[in-house]
Amino acid sequence: MSRKEKIKVLVVLPFLSGEGGTETVVNEWISHFENSSYFEVTFLLPQGSLRDNWYIPSSRVKVFKLDQAFKNVHSLRNILGGIWLAFQILKTSADEVICLSTKLIFEVSALKKIFRKSFKVVSWIHFSLHHGQDINLDDLRKADFHLAISSGIQDQMNEAEISSKKISIINNPISRANEIIPKSTGDRTRFVYVGRIFVDGQKNLRELVSGLIELHKYSQQWTLDVFGDGPDMDKFQELLTQEELLDHVILHGWVKQPFKKITHADCLVLTSKYEGFPMVLGEAISRGIPVVSSDCPTGPADIVNKNNGYLYKPGDISMLARELVSIVNDNKKFNHNNLPQTISNFYPSSYFHRLEESLVDVY
Repeated sequence: MSRKEKIKVLVVLPFLSGEGGTETVVNEWISHFENSSYFEVTFLLPQGSLRDNWYIPSSRVKVFKLDQAFKNVHSLRNILGGIWLAFQILKTSADEVICLSTKLIFEVSALKKIFRKSFKVVSWIHFSLHHGQDINLDDLRKADFHLAISSGIQDQMNEAEISSKKISIINNPISRANEIIPKSTGDRTRFVYVGRIFVDGQKNLRELVSGLIELHKYSQQWTLDVFGDGPDMDKFQELLTQEELLDHVILHGWVKQPFKKITHADCLVLTSKYEGFPMVLGEAISRGIPVVSSDCPTGPADIVNKNNGYLYKPGDISMLARELVSIVNDNKKFNHNNLPQTISNFYPSSYFHRLEESLVDVY
């Protein structure tokens, strides 16, 4: 890539918790573009975030500090943040403005017209369009271009009558791990779950329990390590107790770096009803752990293939149980050392090459 002038990009972020997958990817962007020769990327947080300073230190990150002081007052935060964002758009000379929510697309598109700006508005949505909160497809269509984090989201955009010519699938970056987590050495197969605890919500842990019930009829030589917390933790424990599985499950609670706590594992399991791009699958595979995942909208089908795990049809408990049994029986004999190469397309060097080409196409 060769240019005389840098492409100027604004990335406008919604209110964030400070501990999710979106924040992880944004930090990857901040680090990558900090000293870029081709792009000048600035990140705006007009509404602050629940936790301050989750982002890495950078002069390219601009936070509306007054809104940060009112982070628990939703209506006031919205008004003040909107005024601050308008000022930022008024003075910007950006070529592209990337928005992480459809509400921001609406606001930025309106401000573009008011201030007679010529930048391109780009969407970068991190959730399934059918399941994400506050997704407005009419507002989404106002964007000039779209960065899709999975092929499933591209399909949903096509269904919303957005042309594929306006969409670029960039996925999300997955860091290449330095260590391989080996398979278990004892008699018990070790399954792992990493994520928020929702029994009937997005993470759908009731389905995981149903699969384990069927597995237990076949073999009792297994354990499940659960790393995570959430509003349904008590409900989850009650369900495990009711189904007499609690003795096989180790509840670790929330752990900052769960994969550093795992010494041996045979499989990571994800039974979500929907995702955006489930980073946890890539994080497991990059460490040599095979996966079993629901083929839910959206993301798992982009990551999981015959060389690194199994996909099952959401809601099909028999199929889920069959794949869990396959792991117990070591049917495919996954080589943990070879698994990381199966997702090489998502490692940062490939990802940012793909992203930069897309940003040039927008320009």
